Parts: sequence; structure tokens; C-alpha cells
Amino acid sequence: MELNIRAGKRVLYKKNNSWKVGELAQAKANLNEDGLFLPVYPQEVFAQLHSNAYNWNEIEYDYANINDLFLDAVELEPWMKDYSDCYMTKEDYCKFVQSEDFNKALETSYVSDGEYYYYPVSKYNENWIMKQPFSHVVRSNT
Repeated sequence: MELNIRAGKRVLYKKNNSWKVGELAQAKANLNEDGLFLPVYPQEVFAQLHSNAYNWNEIEYDYANINDLFLDAVELEPWMKDYSDCYMTKEDYCKFVQSEDFNKALETSYVSDGEYYYYPVSKYNENWIMKQPFSHVVRSNT
């Protein structure tokens, strides 16, 4: 198994017991008796950085334990947003799950922030889906 850990990689990281979107920062990691901690720019910081000419070295970041990082974020392909049966809001996905077209045995879907998709939908009920900290769901044929 190969890990792709690099500066600029989109990740989810735990902060205050909830998952946050972040981007790995190009800075020194911290290894101590509690584990390996990697520097992460919070979403509100890196979104601003990408749109302006800031000096990345002057921006503050969080440290996240490597065990509290989700590293498997996948960037949405541009075409995905063009297909409403592939990319939909959480609300629309809840309606789909309750429709006759839904087949749990064949369904593979992931939560998405509109730019990347992350972990799979594991429970196909409205309560679980609406609790997820993302606005969209991406469905896959695989």
C-alpha cells in the first residue's frame, strides 16, 4: 500500500472531535510521544490563499495526528457536476434513496464538498446522510 502524503494534498482531519477539510501544509511535521503530527491549513485559510497572493510561510496552520487524517480525497472530474444522477445535493440524494430506482446492493456513493469527494455513504437513511458535514453526494457506477 502506497501512501500519497505531500504538501497541497486535500485531506480531512479531526479537530475538536469533528472532521474538517484541510490541505497539508509545507512545513515541519512534529513527532512526539503522542504520535506523528502533520501541519494542515484549514479550509478557510487555503481557500483564501489560492485566490490571493499570500506568503504561505506566514499563514498559521493546525497540527493533526496522522491517525486522525483521511488521505483518500478524490478531486471531482468536471463532467460529474453535469449529471444530476451522479452529483446531487444531500436533500436530493435522500429523495433518491427513498425512490423505486434505489438499489442498496448496487449503490456506491461518497460525500462531497463540491470540489472533492471523500468517504463512502455507509448508511442510506436521511438521518445519517443529513448529519454529514458536506453539501453533496457523488454516485459511482463502480
